[in-house]
Amino acid sequence: MLHTASRIIVRLPEPLRDGRGDVITMNAASLGDIIAKLDLADDRDELFNFAVNGDLVLHGEKDVALKDGDEVEIVVAFAGG
Repeated sequence: MLHTASRIIVRLPEPLRDGRGDVITMNAASLGDIIAKLDLADDRDELFNFAVNGDLVLHGEKDVALKDGDEVEIVVAFAGG
């Protein structure tokens, strides 16, 4: 199924801001688009988790479709013990 890019609000953790604010807006059809645009593909599994509209995405991040106005929060992953 073909998805068209939607306007998405993305909340960035400190390590990803790189001169940007803590909230940016971008066009994306899926979390995979955001991962690619922010160049997170290599680091994704170890460093970052994603929440869409407050719901944590646990599996298949790249395939999660987004719609206009969705809010994505990128959270630095951490291990506990």
